[in-house]
Amino acid sequence: FLYSLAIIMSVPLQLFPAIRIIESGLFTQSGKGNPIVKWQKNLFRTLMVGFIAMVAIFGADKLDNFIAIVGASSCVPLSFLYPVMLHYRCLADTWRAKAKDMVLIAIALFGLVYVTYISIETWGTSTPPLDRCATTP
Repeated sequence: FLYSLAIIMSVPLQLFPAIRIIESGLFTQSGKGNPIVKWQKNLFRTLMVGFIAMVAIFGADKLDNFIAIVGASSCVPLSFLYPVMLHYRCLADTWRAKAKDMVLIAIALFGLVYVTYISIETWGTSTPPLDRCATTP
């Protein structure tokens, strides 16, 4: 019970950075002096939490597919693409280092597209399109 309560109470902490970033783009004024802006922000936050709750309720049976899409579109660039791009921008001085970085960027982009494609293609199925682990007698 306490673990479930802790998870429920941590949702606002998880949403806070994302909502602040989106709010800074949507609202130019602070809600401290203007009650209309304050209620608009409150309505936006309520709708955002409601949307996430609906995704959780109706997408619970497809959680593995959702995690695969998030991993393909977010984690692959974070682990393979962005470090190489930063190295290219900040540290690559010679043409050889820049060429290596460009090759790695191309491989990372290919991996990003391929993994995203496979995640979308296998949406709703439990088996991957290619069974590479199958053994034949």
